Amino acid sequence: MKELVELLVKTVGVDERQARGGAGVLLKAARDKLGPQEFGTMLGNLPGLDELIRQAPQPGGLGKLFGGLASTVGGGQGALVAGIVSGFGSLGLGTDHARRMAPVIMEFVRARVGTETADRLEKALRAGF
Repeated sequence: MKELVELLVKTVGVDERQARGGAGVLLKAARDKLGPQEFGTMLGNLPGLDELIRQAPQPGGLGKLFGGLASTVGGGQGALVAGIVSGFGSLGLGTDHARRMAPVIMEFVRARVGTETADRLEKALRAGF
């Protein structure tokens, strides 16, 4: 996943910590949306994926406040949005950064697991935006 992190730093203009955390937040949101079993079946063979997800920040402070506001969207969709907003807020980033990171992550995944799997993942991530 080092290659993905470097790509995010270069493309999105964030630092390495933010790139790792942001990728972790988005991938964790996709895993939460799809369920661990389906997510694991789709992407489980990508080395370093679990480590990247573990680097997603835990809600707290200002990120928790932003997440709480986003959760007012309602339902499962609101929870997904809240997790993304909260995680990115904890990194000092906004949803614009998430929107810019998502396509980079998708192209990275598409090149490694194929179009069909990447399209399913992308559909799950789009639900968060």
